[in-house]
Formats: sequence, C-alpha cells, structure tokens
Amino acid sequence: MERLREDLPAKGWTITSYGPDSSPSKSLELTADSTKKKFSVSIRLLDGTGRTEPGAPTALIYVDLASACFQVPKGKTVDEY
Repeated sequence: MERLREDLPAKGWTITSYGPDSSPSKSLELTADSTKKKFSVSIRLLDGTGRTEPGAPTALIYVDLASACFQVPKGKTVDEY
C-alpha cells in the first residue's frame, strides 16, 4: 500500500485519501483519481493475520475501479470511436 501511495502520482494519479477506513478493523485504504484518463480507484487492504479460523486468508486486497461515462460523438459509431 505504501508503494502504491508513492508510485501512483508518478503515473498521473492524484492520491485523494490514504489511511485507516471507518470500519472497526481500521483497514488501510487508498483512494486515487486519474483526471487524464477519467478513472478513480479505491484500494483496501484487509489484514487477516489475527484470524484463527483454519484456512483463513492472511490478507486480502479489494480494488474498486470507476470510470467516467463516455458517449459516442454524433455521427460516429462505437467502432470508429
């Protein structure tokens, strides 16, 4: 997560938030926007190292990616756009 926070800005992303989320476990969350490509991403690290169930994952990463809505310009087809 720290590498993402450091490396995403060099690739055109703006970090809008970074830190623990509002869940009881205070999972680490990073939110970033790419204004050039019109994307937004939310990445959450769920640390399960304290879980005792057999076969429980030690960590999970959830990634949500959102894109702006695009419309094909008048007079064009999807294949041309």
